[in-house]
Order: sequence, then structure tokens, then C-alpha cells
Amino acid sequence: MTLVRIHDDIISIIDVKYEKKRYRFSAQKSYTDITLAALALKKKKAIRLLFPTEDIVEESITLPSVVKNEHTLRNALLVKLNDERHISEKLLLNKLHTSLDATQESATHQFEGLYEKEVLSALEPVAHLENVTHITAERYALLALAEFAFQNQSYLCVFTQEKNNLIVAVDRGVLLFSRIGILQEEDEVERVMEQIHDINRTVAYAHQQYREAKFSFIAICGTIADGEMAPIQLHAMTGLNVTVLAPGLFVKGVDNATAQKFILEIGMLYLNPSMNFIPDTVKASRQFYLGSMIAASVALVFFLLSLYQSIDEYRNYSDILEQYDTVQNDLMQTLRHTTSLPDPQLRALRAQLESSTSLQHHVIDDILPFEPLWALHKPANLHFDERGGAGILTMDFKKECKTLLELYQFEKEFKRLLAKVTLEVPTLQATYKTNYESLSFESSLALGDANTTVSAEGSQ
Repeated sequence: MTLVRIHDDIISIIDVKYEKKRYRFSAQKSYTDITLAALALKKKKAIRLLFPTEDIVEESITLPSVVKNEHTLRNALLVKLNDERHISEKLLLNKLHTSLDATQESATHQFEGLYEKEVLSALEPVAHLENVTHITAERYALLALAEFAFQNQSYLCVFTQEKNNLIVAVDRGVLLFSRIGILQEEDEVERVMEQIHDINRTVAYAHQQYREAKFSFIAICGTIADGEMAPIQLHAMTGLNVTVLAPGLFVKGVDNATAQKFILEIGMLYLNPSMNFIPDTVKASRQFYLGSMIAASVALVFFLLSLYQSIDEYRNYSDILEQYDTVQNDLMQTLRHTTSLPDPQLRALRAQLESSTSLQHHVIDDILPFEPLWALHKPANLHFDERGGAGILTMDFKKECKTLLELYQFEKEFKRLLAKVTLEVPTLQATYKTNYESLSFESSLALGDANTTVSAEGSQ
């Protein structure tokens, strides 16, 4: 990620990596020219922007506790701001906390907001708004770091710089107030004393205005953290314990002295969502970017699928071409080893084929349909008589049965099969005789050119 801080007309940029459960800072780069800063941020991702402002709108609204819809709460707050404080400019509002009264029937919602125009002005160095993930003011960055170090406690946290003190008062995670004390002294020693007196006045104000908060200590950081006498004097003047906030324990890549200068940048790493003021312009840019990335990903999937299918078709086409080449080579080899006949010989062969008589139908061609009949009972006699061409084939069948039932079944099956043969062999002549006394069956079948006749004799 990239941390960007705007202060004293300087744009400071720090790249941060998360390694082995700790943050590692790169060297800070500072720019006074917005164009150069924009070029440096052009390819940065996950930008967190911090800017100074004293125009923070703090307001609370009390409504029945059953009203919990965020949109309703914000609309009611905007009406109150317009009616009572005449604030009509567009605000980026976040709800910090909600408290219930003793009856649990009413709820007081504490909101804080930044003017959208100031936030958009701070975004000028960033060309690609879709890369911005966090935007906040300095006091929320200090609060975020202090809360990370001192959870669920009551305290004041002071960040001292050369020209001002930034102080936040916190009671069990709730930001009671913040203030910026402007320093006038140029002499270093005198400036430290001015810082101490400013902190002492702020502590007195906190005790007077927030009597229910039991402040237990003061956490100091920044330029005053290097001195040995400042903590002693603060404890003597305020009666509160004094501790030094040591951000070097949270990050790598910076020494303790440098880490004290980067207090607010480090606080950006632990920013609570309620302290993140993202304008609709940035949200729309991020949604458009995400939609474009999803569309591009889907298009890439279809492209790869089409490419895969094209490659598969190309491989099939290549295989077919290879098979074609193989067949063509085999054919050429065959043609090379095939003897070609001269034209006179070819003409003579053609004339011979045209003069040949076609094969005539022969009675033997009609034998195949008799196979089922032969499977039932083989003929006792076969006789072929050639008579000037096709000839006549005679088949004699004889069957001796042991019972009348056997004779009946055989005769029935024989006639059934014979009827089928008759349909396929129109020239069939058949005669058969059944003797029910001797339990015998005889049949004579003739194939030839004579008219087909089927007759039967029987005796008992």
C-alpha cells in the first residue's frame, strides 16, 4: 500500500509492505509540485490519503432507539445541521458511536464529518481515484494509533510538531474531543515549555467538561517524546501518569526517532472504517474499475476458451492433412508400380467384354432358401436333370414317426417352411403324401422351368 500525507504544502509518499505480521516502511519521498506528486502516484495501488483540516463538523442527534436505519439517521442530522447551524454544503458523514439513555428508549448518535470540497481538493495529486482506499484527517489517524495501543482506556494522546500540538481525548474508545494548539515560540527550549503549558490547559479543560471520564494517563509522541524533562513536568502539572507512544514497535524500516515523525502515517495503517471519509466520486471510480476488471476477466476466459477450441480444430485439421498426405503418397507409389496397357490392347479388351453374354440364372441359385427346410429334415434323395439349360432339381423327403403327434407336428412344420420357400422360389413344384397308418410322411420337390404346382395326398 502507499501512504500519502499532505502538510505544509508538502506531499509526502511512503510505500508500505506487510511482512511477518509487521509493517515495513520504505524511504519517504516528498514533493512540493502537485504534477510531480501525481506522476509518482500514477502506478500506486491501495492509496491511503491523510490531510490536515480544522473544519470538522461534530454533531449528535437524539431519536427513539427503534430508529436504526442509517439513511434515516443521516437525513435527520442534515436537517438539524441546516436548521440550527445553517450548514448546507455537502458533507462526508460517519457515525462514530451511539449511546442509549437510562430508559433505553432514546438513542444519541454522534456523527463527525468533513466537507466534501476539502476532501476532493486533497485528492488532486491522485490521477486514478479507483486506487484510493482510505481518506481521513490527522486527528483520526492519531486516534487510530492510540486506540491500537491503548484499547478500552481513558486518556489524552498528544502528538507534538514544530508548529502545533495535536491532542485527542478518548474515553473507552469514544473520541470526546480534539484540538490543535498553535505554537508561537521559535526557541527550542521555550517551545517545549509552550507545548507543556498547552497540554496542561487541555487536560484542565477535559477534566472540567467531561467529569464522567476518568482519565488515567497522557500518551505523548512526536518531538516532545525525545525530551526527558517533559514527562516529569507534565506529571507534576497535571497529576496524570505520562507514557511515551512508541510506534517503532509496530513497524520496521525506521528507527525510533524517525518513527516519531511518522506517527500519523503509522496511524493510517490502523484506521477504523468509521474514520474513513470516501466521497461518492471515489466510490463510483472503484465500482467502475471493479466492473471493468470483471468484464475483462470474463472476456479473457471466453478468449482463452475460443483459443483452445481453435487450437483443437487446428490440430484436427493438421491430422486430416497428414492422413491425406499419407494416402496420396500410397496412391502415387501404387501408380508407379502399376503397368499401363497401350491403347490398342485396351480397345480390344473393351470389345471382348461388350461381346460377352451375361450369365443366365441357374436352378442351383434357388437352393439357398431351402436351408431352414433342410435343417428340419435332410432330403433322402437329390437328383439333378439338365435339360437344355437350367435343368430340373428334384428333392425327395421321407420321415418315419413313432407317434401320431410327432407325425402331425412334423407335417405342420414342414408345410409351414415349404410355404416360405414357395414365396422365394416361384418355380417350385411340390408333392407330399402322409400315411397316418404307417406314421410316415413323403414329399417330392422339383425346381425347374415348368409351371409351379403344389399338390398333396394323404391316407389313413
